[in-house]
Amino acid sequence: MEILREPPKASSFVPLIEHQSATPASFYNGPPVLHYYSDRSKLIVLEHEARSVPAFAPLLQHLGSQEQPQQTGANGAESNGDSEARGKQKVVENVDVWVTSDKLFLYSNDANAGLSIPYPSISLHAIQSLPQPSPSEQQGLYMQVVSFPSSEMAAQDEDAEPDSISVTVIPTASAPPQVASTGSGTAEDGLEGEDKPEQTPVVAMFNALSTCSNLHPDPVEDEEEGDEGGSRLFRAGLAFPGSTDGGLPPAMPGSGGWITAENMHEYFDEEGNWIGGDDQEEADEERGDQDGPGADEPLGPGAGTVRPRQDTEQGNGDASGAKDAEETKWRRTS
Repeated sequence: MEILREPPKASSFVPLIEHQSATPASFYNGPPVLHYYSDRSKLIVLEHEARSVPAFAPLLQHLGSQEQPQQTGANGAESNGDSEARGKQKVVENVDVWVTSDKLFLYSNDANAGLSIPYPSISLHAIQSLPQPSPSEQQGLYMQVVSFPSSEMAAQDEDAEPDSISVTVIPTASAPPQVASTGSGTAEDGLEGEDKPEQTPVVAMFNALSTCSNLHPDPVEDEEEGDEGGSRLFRAGLAFPGSTDGGLPPAMPGSGGWITAENMHEYFDEEGNWIGGDDQEEADEERGDQDGPGADEPLGPGAGTVRPRQDTEQGNGDASGAKDAEETKWRRTS
């Protein structure tokens, strides 16, 4: 998070209606898109949590603390299940909210300070019911913001954990106008658009924040990214394990070689199902049954010699030669 000393300029963003009305010249360059803007909004934070995040100090330094009832969720239950929510809270009035495709900007005109929040730092956002709703304020947008330690602090303390702060924003502006229907639209489409109820400020900000958060997914570790991506491709049959230097992958199990366009029909049917390798697998099983202790040891003299049946019978019938009897390897029993 970064501290702001001046409010964001409207010219720095492209309104969403203008962005949707035409194809942009570039999808990689250009100003951020403004998905939602609300002035005169209200910001509520817990005092004991705000002390641990220096970026909130300029917004809260001129405010006094006040006791607030416990925050509740939309279903009436405790929002965080923690008794610390009953503590003192800081309420910042007259806050401008900018939900852009780049970051979330909060700026207080009374404090002449604000902050920008990157979307990966917002671990949770939801619609929250206020503890003491007024006719104009019944719901707020709850956010769980994570403040990661700086690089200097991380270098000093490797076990430093990020701080978390609960933020509730009560916006005032409704949803931005939608793009006008084109000439291809029908009268029924127009009637359907008129029947749609107008979004409340909280719902409009929630939808805009959800859209922009999806543009900034959480970073994935290199090892996890490689494992997850590779396993999905392997299961889908779109890739096979290979070396990281760009070499060819190993042969398929049971194929006895490479699978090419010429011999693919021997291993896959027309629907892409694996059909080859059955004979090879059976041969491997038979070979495995014969393997055992001493299978790799060299055989003794006479191994592999095939003796004719007549020679064997003659050897068995010669009782006078003890030497011939000793050389007899087996006798006929039937």
